[in-house]
Amino acid sequence: MSRVIDIAIRDSVPQIFKRPYLSVLPNTTLMQIAPFMAIGPQIYVDGLVVLEGEKPIGKIGSKQILLTIINSKYPDWLKKTALQIMDSSEISLEMDYPLSRAIDIFNQTSFAFIPITKSGSLVASLCVRDVLPVIMATTFHATLKDIASQLVLSSKRTNLKVALNLMFQKKIRNIIVESDNGYGIINDRKILEFLFSQNGRKIMDMNSLGIQAVEIDLLDKLPAMRVSDSTTVSKAAELLMDINTPCVLLDKSIVTPWDIVMKTIERISI
Repeated sequence: MSRVIDIAIRDSVPQIFKRPYLSVLPNTTLMQIAPFMAIGPQIYVDGLVVLEGEKPIGKIGSKQILLTIINSKYPDWLKKTALQIMDSSEISLEMDYPLSRAIDIFNQTSFAFIPITKSGSLVASLCVRDVLPVIMATTFHATLKDIASQLVLSSKRTNLKVALNLMFQKKIRNIIVESDNGYGIINDRKILEFLFSQNGRKIMDMNSLGIQAVEIDLLDKLPAMRVSDSTTVSKAAELLMDINTPCVLLDKSIVTPWDIVMKTIERISI
């Protein structure tokens, strides 16, 4: 293991202790949880912690909410509670643990969010994007073509159920939508924002098909930032520090914070 990720979480990613974390009670409904998830990106947080007193008993990311939605009928999923949808595996890490423990959990669970505790009480939350500055500080030299993932494209006529099944199958959070004006990005956050919006609920209320009635072209899309194959990993990490940039695109591939952190750590040797 590299010395970089053997440093304690409190020292390797100190910025996470300077921002708020998001938490809910076990009986909080999905309809109440949704606004918290919409706030998350604005404060650089990628999930919710389910608390019983001051003790974390579970965690909720976009994946848990979207799996609940796709496996339930509308509007039944609006009434699901945090206790019903939370992930209770590898719930939290102490702030004195090395960052490598968090990386191992990310890798083993594909869950890119971990509550951080001090003596068992919640003090912060850690996501994969938080590790980007650590990667930027290394002396690792590589270009994006070495760590890029396959680009997954979707037609603008694709309905949300098909799109979500594709995202779960490919284990991705961003899907690229082809349109007359080029590419746009739909990520899990944009899907949640729309499904819990007044317009989204109106469409589903009017149609028994639920999310199958929603074509992906109805959602707001993020602009696709294109970079060259020769862009360095450090430069891409810097670009992805911007919360409004979920990924960057090469000619036929995509690079996300997950690619930069998880694939770079596999390769670095300091």
